[in-house]
Amino acid sequence: MISANSEKAPFGLLQGYRVVMAGQSVAAPFAGALYAEHGADVIWIENPATVDPSRTARRSGAWQQDRRNMRSLSLDYVCDDGREVLLRLLETTDVLIEASVGGRFARIGLGDDVLRAVNPRLVVVHISGFGQSGDERWVHRASYDPIAQAFGCAMRMNGIPGTPSSPAMPFPADYTAAFFAFGMANAALLRRQVTGRGESIDVAQFEAMMRIQANYPTDYLRYGLDYVKEGDRSRICALYGTYRCADGDEVYVLALGAGVLRRLLPVLGLEQGSDLFPDAMTFVPVDTPAARQLEEAFARYLSARTAQQVEDELAAIGVPCSRLMDYEAAVLNPHYRARGVFTQWTASDGVTQVPGVKVVPEVAGHPGRIWRGAPTVGQDNDEILAELGIADADRDALYAAGRLARRDYFETTGS
Repeated sequence: MISANSEKAPFGLLQGYRVVMAGQSVAAPFAGALYAEHGADVIWIENPATVDPSRTARRSGAWQQDRRNMRSLSLDYVCDDGREVLLRLLETTDVLIEASVGGRFARIGLGDDVLRAVNPRLVVVHISGFGQSGDERWVHRASYDPIAQAFGCAMRMNGIPGTPSSPAMPFPADYTAAFFAFGMANAALLRRQVTGRGESIDVAQFEAMMRIQANYPTDYLRYGLDYVKEGDRSRICALYGTYRCADGDEVYVLALGAGVLRRLLPVLGLEQGSDLFPDAMTFVPVDTPAARQLEEAFARYLSARTAQQVEDELAAIGVPCSRLMDYEAAVLNPHYRARGVFTQWTASDGVTQVPGVKVVPEVAGHPGRIWRGAPTVGQDNDEILAELGIADADRDALYAAGRLARRDYFETTGS
């Protein structure tokens, strides 16, 4: 049997590491994807009885984008014989990333003490909505990205004042948790070089959302100042927000910084260094005579220009500004093209070409790459079990008992 993994030429900053990822949807898979795209051997543990929702949602784009370069082991690791296979795999693993309800791994007999006994060097990352410890009424709660946004005080920040709050898109709690998981797991690998031992990391999605809220929690805790929903315009700084241009398209502009104002005001026909706009001004406070004059002048400016013209003119003088891009505009944009943001790769059927976003960020010396498309369910079962030295007869018994499963490409995609 030809091993797909043996055909992978070493590449990337993370070559030589093995990562096992057990999770659905977004958070854990994206953390695993960051490893896979930069050279690690990432094995995705899937449920043999049910298909990951990402495989069927919206024509299956999510698994094609965020599971590429991975190998799939469709294994029921809750039952004893399946658990033994997982533990055997973890003996060879550097990082385990699992996403589930808080405390689940401990409840099914895979607590950190058990995992550490199998492999003292293993780095374990738990991702959950509410964490592995705390008030039990929350620890065991189910969660998805919007739940973490709601509990993490973030969702109330989003939307137009006076209207119901909305979750931010796309999935900031999931992706933020994934970045925390990836970064801290790598920190643990660095520390392991000194101690020789692994680490356990508890990523609670609601805490991740709290941590990225800048000054707002501190302002409340210290001064009692709560966040006030802004909507599409800043409640502090004039000419800071979304504006509609003459062609109906929108731009986002920030008139922030002394140099920005110095360059922008003459373009709008306003006098720099006047009483309303003194030289030392770094921004124009809202609800002031200067703000009203600035906004009125900008409205006149917009009324005679398309969004493209506004972006080109303001960017040329150093004013932070961008059109609100959609995918059609991005595909045609020269900067997107110059950086090769969009690429394509061959799907696991060996035929279908899948378009998507390239590996990011750019790495000069050891770049990441795409070496295979996302695997079908259980595509790599036999290869991985053979690597672990599990006999064919034992493997076949696992299939017969439903502990292992395989699905072909078209069954996976629902084509």
